[in-house]
Formats: sequence, C-alpha cells, structure tokens
Amino acid sequence: MGGTCGNFLNNLPAMQMAFWFCGGFVAATWVGILVCRPYARRWIHCRRSANDMIGFALASYATLYGILLGLLAVEAYQDFSSVQEINSKKALTLATLYQDLDGLPRPLRERLQAELRDYTGETLEMHWSDTTARPTSVGASPRLRTILSQLFAFQPTTKGEELVQAMGVQRVNTPIEQRRTLLASAGGSIPEALWWVVGLGAALFMLLMCLFDMEPHVHFVLGGALAIFLGSGVFIIATLWSWRDGHV
Repeated sequence: MGGTCGNFLNNLPAMQMAFWFCGGFVAATWVGILVCRPYARRWIHCRRSANDMIGFALASYATLYGILLGLLAVEAYQDFSSVQEINSKKALTLATLYQDLDGLPRPLRERLQAELRDYTGETLEMHWSDTTARPTSVGASPRLRTILSQLFAFQPTTKGEELVQAMGVQRVNTPIEQRRTLLASAGGSIPEALWWVVGLGAALFMLLMCLFDMEPHVHFVLGGALAIFLGSGVFIIATLWSWRDGHV
C-alpha cells in the first residue's frame, strides 16, 4: 500500500491494523445500508422483492472476488515465508562463519570477526529499523568485501589454515548472494493497480449487500458480519506484505 494512508497503517500494531480494516469495512457497509435502503426499495423492490436476484449476483461475485483475495493471500504468504527462510539461513551462515574464523591466526582472526560483528549489527539496523533508509544497491556489502579481500590476501601456513580460508571464502559468498536476493525482493510488492482492483471489488461487494430488502436489524447484522470477514481478508494480505517488507 502506497501513500500516506499506507504508511500510517504499516506503522500500526497488528491488532490496531485489524481494527482499522474491519471497523472501516463495517462502518462503510452500515453507512451504505442507511443511504441505499430507501432508494433500493423505491427503484429495485418497488413491485416485487429482488432479494433472490441480488443474492444470486452477490454469490457469483463473491466467488470470483474470493478467488482473487485467496490468490493474493497465498502469494503474500509465500513471499513472506521465503524472506523468513532466507533470513534464517543468513543468520546461521554468519554464526558458522564467525566460528570458522577461530581457526585463523591473530590478529587476522580478530579483525575479521570484528568486521563480521559490525556487518551483523549494520544489517540489523538497516533492515529491521523503522528509521533507517534501506539500501538501494544489491551489490555486496563493503564489510563483506573487506572480509573477502582479507581472506584472499591471507597466506596459509598449515593445512588447517588453508581449509579455514577456503571455507571462509565459501561462507562469505553465501550471505552476499542472500543479501542480493533479499534486496532484490524488497522492490517487489502488490502493484498499486491491483490494490485499486481489491478496493473497487470490496466496494461493489458491500454495495450489493446494501441493496437487500430486509428488516433493518437483520440487514445491519448480516452486513456487518460480511464486512468483518471481508476486512479480515484484506487485512491479512496487507499485513503479510507489510511484515515481509519489514524483514527484507
């Protein structure tokens, strides 16, 4: 979600965000019922009740719209899970690399481990902080390049040091690839045009719900229940994309 409204919602806790989505959909539905009810009775239900036709149209439309929301939810969850998996692997790789560096002699070992600690802190600050701008380059981090260049420049004197050097180079290349994957995926999100389709579809869904002719209290209860369900679906999609971007 782009714009000021999207940034406002993304900064809210999950429960407050759910309240805004569900409450907004319920409020819009109830207002729509109040506004549309007299016109629907006059223009649509003037001679005979059209509830059956409206119900058929609503059921058909809900099927198509539900498929759209379901596909978006699956896509958002898959991307979120993929980012989580890459982050877990990256953390494991960095921890293993830090231990492998114990096999190098001083002072090289201390310099490389210090660089690795700084890189880890830099990564946490850059990708998990709300106040830090995210990097736009998908290239290797300067600290990782420094570690890699020092490993290449190191001249091992024993077989053990030679093995540590080879494993270190391999493990440094792994977080470089993972970093590129994460940063490249940071630009991917649901297109704004698709959000417009979701919003327009929700508006049409609520409009059809408002056209029924029934007892007011029944209309409000059914409309509110469907609005909560609809708002929950959109909330899940928006939340997964928001959390995904927050972990890239």
